[in-house]
Amino acid sequence: MQVHGGNIREIACTYNLEEGGVLDFSSNCNPLGYPAGIRSLFRKEATAIGNYPDPLCTELVRALAHEYGVREKNIIVGNGSTELIYLIPRALKPRVALIINPTFGEYERSLSSMGCTIHSVDLRETDRFRIRTEEIIPLLSRVDILYLCNPGNPTGVLTGKDEIYPLMQAAEKRGVVIVLDEAFMEFSDNHSLAHQVTQRKGLIVLRSMTKFFGIPGLRLGYLLASSGMIAAISPHKEPWSVNTLAQKAGITCLADEPFRVKTRRFIVRERRYLFTQLSAIQGLVPYTSSTNFILSKITRRGLTSTTLYQSLAKKGILIRDCRSFRGMGSKFIRVAVKKRMHNDLLIRETRKIVEH
Repeated sequence: MQVHGGNIREIACTYNLEEGGVLDFSSNCNPLGYPAGIRSLFRKEATAIGNYPDPLCTELVRALAHEYGVREKNIIVGNGSTELIYLIPRALKPRVALIINPTFGEYERSLSSMGCTIHSVDLRETDRFRIRTEEIIPLLSRVDILYLCNPGNPTGVLTGKDEIYPLMQAAEKRGVVIVLDEAFMEFSDNHSLAHQVTQRKGLIVLRSMTKFFGIPGLRLGYLLASSGMIAAISPHKEPWSVNTLAQKAGITCLADEPFRVKTRRFIVRERRYLFTQLSAIQGLVPYTSSTNFILSKITRRGLTSTTLYQSLAKKGILIRDCRSFRGMGSKFIRVAVKKRMHNDLLIRETRKIVEH
């Protein structure tokens, strides 16, 4: 199994804690929870679970098409974006892929499961993990498909449109497919390239609804691409993978613009606060982030990410040990932005350990 954040049950069992008492900074979901309309929706639509879900997610696809100004034939909805990550190599069968590390581990896992050869580019800490397109473009002639997470996970770095456009143009000339994972774009400035799928036949954009709208247990994501790409991918998708309540919840989330505005304002304010507080801890250096989590490097000698993770876990605080991200080593952690009282608790307990 690939290592991910959010495994509260495992931590509770390991450290003899109550699940409800674990404060989870390892999972990057909305600290405000989900839109208020979700709860009433479930009460209203409870009887719908007695029928099979719409395999085409017709109403949700229609809402998403309106959201992005594309046609319904440009969208596939999945059981979280992870289902779609595995669907892409199964459908397209790329022979050689390029991945930019550190990044979400399921890209590599999904490609390996189809026997794809994987090349990688390691982002440099000295560049603060920013992507250098001039280094990536020459490598495109050797691959069939390129994976790019924007904003980056676990780095939080946002790659601007002006930096991605040259990549897309170069990839198009060489017939290389670009998979652009925008799972955290809702938390960031509006640099989405989803609207470009109607103009770029080799562009696939992945989006997640579980993180920004706080519904990870429902599993809901979607993929945008050209109609030709959708026609090539959709026959390989399993039927009924998106349940009825998830589909209806997606429509409810898209319609709640006040929730979006409130969330973005909250994240900007609390991210700034959390970054400032982390910066004040001697032995810890946070990296500027454009999303709802912050990557930090441990500079104190003798203290590793695993040691810090374990020490905080014993106190019921779960962070992400970035050792599981390829190329990150044992000195990086990632923490989600949460509510002020929770952020303060994280800071207080982290300072005790790092500055001890």
